[in-house]
Amino acid sequence: MEESNILEERLSLGLVIKRVQGWVIGMLKAWKVIFLGTFVIGGLFFAYQTLKKTNYTAQTTFVLESDATAGVGGQLSSLASLTGVNLGSLGEGSGVFQIDNIIELYRSYRMMKKTLLTQVEVSGNEERLITRYGRENELDRKWKGLGIDFEVPETQMVIKHDSVLKEVVEDILKKNLAVDKPNRKLTILSVSYKSNDATFAKAFNEVLVTHVNSFYLETKTKKTGENLRILAFQTDSVKKVLDDTLLELAKFEEENTNLNPLRARIRVPYQKLQIDVQAAGAVYQEMVKNLEIAKISHRNNQPLIQVIDEPVFPLKDDKMKWYKAMVYGLVLGGIMMVFFLTVKDVCRSALEEVE
Repeated sequence: MEESNILEERLSLGLVIKRVQGWVIGMLKAWKVIFLGTFVIGGLFFAYQTLKKTNYTAQTTFVLESDATAGVGGQLSSLASLTGVNLGSLGEGSGVFQIDNIIELYRSYRMMKKTLLTQVEVSGNEERLITRYGRENELDRKWKGLGIDFEVPETQMVIKHDSVLKEVVEDILKKNLAVDKPNRKLTILSVSYKSNDATFAKAFNEVLVTHVNSFYLETKTKKTGENLRILAFQTDSVKKVLDDTLLELAKFEEENTNLNPLRARIRVPYQKLQIDVQAAGAVYQEMVKNLEIAKISHRNNQPLIQVIDEPVFPLKDDKMKWYKAMVYGLVLGGIMMVFFLTVKDVCRSALEEVE
């Protein structure tokens, strides 16, 4: 039994060696076909790499960090609480815009539309980016035939303008724009735009990053900024009450210089004004303290967006060097020809066995 298994293994190994030898001999006999096919395929690959449009990539990378304070470190006075000012929220971190949400913000229609409708000076001409995009992708004639002009004021744009914008945004998101984190463990974001026009790619990338980051900063601090504005208004109101009370007290003292100390009822208005001044002063002092704490918390709540790299000329492109295109083309051509002849030989042998 063991001798039979050994014999079968030897026969199988011998058959494999014989077939490999036959394959090598067949490839050597067909060297002219392989040589010719290799040069033809290599030439086609070289011509394609030479004649195809070059894509340029404009990339911006930046660090996004948001460290909120643990709290404002104090309690509101009773008057500040009654006014509805929530100082505690000034130090709270907001989870609305984490870095993964920022990626979606970059891909949102609102930000893309705002970017495309931005007037920029590209190659000496001031026009909207959507106009430059249409000319680059040979869509300007089609838009002109439909009566669509994106250089008109936004108030004059109608539904057909929005329809075209939506199509353009979808096309850009599929083919041109890439927003991602190079390292999932870090808070570094990369925004890149690919285009055949290097100047347009750089302009689009810069405008988009500016709009999105500005919107992020504004929204991230909107709540704390609004509370700070209310608190500042209330502080000014208390200051005005204190000033008016001090003025009334001074006026009363001027009009009543020789009060009879035995007539206590006459001194009651004076005592009331003194109490009002003391109360308003205490409230104002507390409000000023809370206002300063709120200012510090508002500043600490502002996220840090630090640009690491920004697009500069010359931009990175996907054009292959001529010598690389030649070598890659020949290698690819050789592999394809050997594979084709191998498949052809296997198919021929299978047909012969069937017959």
